[in-house]
Amino acid sequence: MYKFFFFVFLFCASLYFPQSIKNFYIPDSLKNRSFDELEKSYSKEFRQDAKAIMYANTFLVKAKNEKNVKKEFDGYFFLFTKLKKNIQYIDSIQNIINKSSNPYELSYGNYKIGDIYYNCNKYNQALSYYLKALPYAKRNNDMKEIVLIKHAIGKIKYFTHDYEEALKIFKENYNYIKNEEKKDPSNYLSILHSLAITYNAVGKYDSAYAYAVMGRSKCLLYNKKYYFRVYDLSCHIMKFYLNDYPESVKGLKQNIDYFKKYDSTNLGLTYMYLSMNFQKLNNKREYFYYFNKMDSVQKRIKFIRPELIGLYKNSLQYFEEEGNKEKQIYLIDRLIKLNDTIYKSNYEFSKEIHQKFDTPELLEQKEKLISNLDKWNTTLYGLLGGGLLLLILFIYLYNVNRKKLKVYKEQAQKLVDLQNENPATDELGDFEKLNAESEVIQTNELIKDKKTNKTKNQIPENVRQALIIKLHEFEEQKTFTTKNITLYSLSKDFETNRDYLSKGVNELKGKSFTNYLSELRINFIIDELKNNKKLRLKTIAAIAEDAGFNNVESFTKAFKQITGTLPSYFIKALRENYNEL
Repeated sequence: MYKFFFFVFLFCASLYFPQSIKNFYIPDSLKNRSFDELEKSYSKEFRQDAKAIMYANTFLVKAKNEKNVKKEFDGYFFLFTKLKKNIQYIDSIQNIINKSSNPYELSYGNYKIGDIYYNCNKYNQALSYYLKALPYAKRNNDMKEIVLIKHAIGKIKYFTHDYEEALKIFKENYNYIKNEEKKDPSNYLSILHSLAITYNAVGKYDSAYAYAVMGRSKCLLYNKKYYFRVYDLSCHIMKFYLNDYPESVKGLKQNIDYFKKYDSTNLGLTYMYLSMNFQKLNNKREYFYYFNKMDSVQKRIKFIRPELIGLYKNSLQYFEEEGNKEKQIYLIDRLIKLNDTIYKSNYEFSKEIHQKFDTPELLEQKEKLISNLDKWNTTLYGLLGGGLLLLILFIYLYNVNRKKLKVYKEQAQKLVDLQNENPATDELGDFEKLNAESEVIQTNELIKDKKTNKTKNQIPENVRQALIIKLHEFEEQKTFTTKNITLYSLSKDFETNRDYLSKGVNELKGKSFTNYLSELRINFIIDELKNNKKLRLKTIAAIAEDAGFNNVESFTKAFKQITGTLPSYFIKALRENYNEL
């Protein structure tokens, strides 16, 4: 009976603890536990939901009681890790960050939010927060935290298949952490493992295996049981790439039971490499046995590896030869989903990481080099001829750019003057592209006019009348400022089809749907900028979002196309006009 009530308590606790720690009290048995002891207990009992959550909540309450903000961030992260995909704890960390001016807290808090997004495979958001954390860590000259943040960015590069750049980061981090090995064995082993698998990814299998073996021996030294299994898995994966298939199979099988209990992702990888080994060994029965197990795990937890594509294609080829159409259809569907996930999203994002991380890093390197240059370096004389040519080119480009900027400034001032003369956006005579769509629709006249052109218009009259009303409401209610509006989504909102909506906009507004939407948004934001001083103080990105655009680039392009100037010039002209500078 005692055991029954104990398990009922644990079950109820597992339902309650994730929601709030407001009324949580630290059990007497845990009151004197240190943070390190609680963290070890949390890791040990991770698979026991109620116990793990109790340790996480105890850790968090202890941190709150002791006003240890960094440990508080760790506590929220422990709760998130136990309840993956539940990112409510980001708000809790963000609230603390918003109230803090401590660079150490700002650095670690943003880093932990990045970790939460990273563990949800939301690499874009993760990168954004890692990049917020990095300047604070650099300001503190906190090498440990700088290495942690760069390591996280390196892992994003690895998972987006930018292996060479990831390897550079991991090498830099390893040069630092190898001197801190005894002080910080966990981070040492983590960075060493990243270095090993990235060497493997770039085809340097001997180096990869050497680092993996080194890591495995270090795990025994520091009694890191989980890390030992991860390194052992890496060693036997690398045996596959070294063409030692029997040894790879033997070692991989030894880890199955452990990963079944503790790590589904590495279990999926184990099955994947077992099937790849048996493919090389031409053992079809064993190949499909482990392929099917891997497929089952992949569908459940959606782990991503580029090798999956080749494996699914190989299985598809088997069933093509057998003529099994049902299996072929299934595998084609799986391949389509994997291709979208692995290639489309990851490779698009890999471009973004170059812009957000690599470019600032390179500029920082450049500034350091320039600061160390001798101004009277004699080699400048040898470059004088080339420098002269560059100077001429610079002067030419400067003049071209100055003329362009002058046009932007003149157009911006014209736009401000027109705004002052004609407050209503539908009276901007010289700017036909800014002709607003907000005039009151004279329904009876429109119906009469459209009846005469019924043969040209293929839209049913009742549909057309409905479109007139709904487009008017769309404009009057400023619904067009909602982001991600498409012809398809708006047609659903209007309870019509895309074809009718497209033809209706062309006929009623005299322009394509895309131009119609862009002009509505630009007209709206021009009027808002003119009348709202606070809006003029926002960033261009924030203004673009207020207008309904997804990004600065599309907003700036539309603004320039419609007005002949740029948003920044128009805002500057407004400020000058209202003496705000």
